[in-house]
Amino acid sequence: MQNKTMPVILLMSFIVLLIFQRCTSRDNDSIPPDSTPEYVCNKIQRDIVLTGKIDDPFWAKASPVTLVDAASGKPGRFQTEVRLLYNDTYLYVAFRCEDDYVWGTVTERDGPVYTEECVEVFVNPASLFHQYYEINVSPKGVIFDASLLNSRTPENPKAKYIPLWQLNLVDLQIKIFVDGETDHPGRARGWSAEYAIPFAELWGAPNVPPKDGDLWRINFYRIDTPENEQMEFYAWSVLGIADFHRPWDFGHLKFKSQD
Repeated sequence: MQNKTMPVILLMSFIVLLIFQRCTSRDNDSIPPDSTPEYVCNKIQRDIVLTGKIDDPFWAKASPVTLVDAASGKPGRFQTEVRLLYNDTYLYVAFRCEDDYVWGTVTERDGPVYTEECVEVFVNPASLFHQYYEINVSPKGVIFDASLLNSRTPENPKAKYIPLWQLNLVDLQIKIFVDGETDHPGRARGWSAEYAIPFAELWGAPNVPPKDGDLWRINFYRIDTPENEQMEFYAWSVLGIADFHRPWDFGHLKFKSQD
């Protein structure tokens, strides 16, 4: 896509977003308090060195959480661990995935990596039902990122949602590491991914960068496909169903800038 067209697409997408939110808003559009899990995200004072291996010493400051079966909440067949940190510029997310068959065929940006294998961050800076971001990456390093407009509610969980995939995050940085070989069953031990998500490109946050105590909504997912069309769905905040686009089930992300 040529650079000349990008500002027009961004402006049109922003107008659509505003109209959508106005049309779908209620008296109180904020997601109400609930019992979903909370992750306390610690602040660091420098950038993480991204290698895909999660080997920067600062990752020791991040508490690990484990993904489970998205529908049942039971342990998954493979272990999946997630960690988070942040500084004034980026939200850092790291996934470590056990896997004995690491593969992928999608090669283009915003291609359907979610039909094969990937890890996913759904982040909601404004804590609203109807707009959030989806940022996925495959073990081949292929990124799908979009802003989502979602008319769903707990009362109408099957309503439409619209991905604005034109809104690619320009300063998004992701690194991948595969422990073993790709595309060969039984020749891998797992893979890992590190994200640096730029705060400046996320709309809706009350403060940029986040202040101590700020709360966002977030969920982490993994799709593992040991064979074509045999997909396994993992999540941090359990959904009760293999449907990731349920923002009222997202967990809480609490920013902590002080020890």
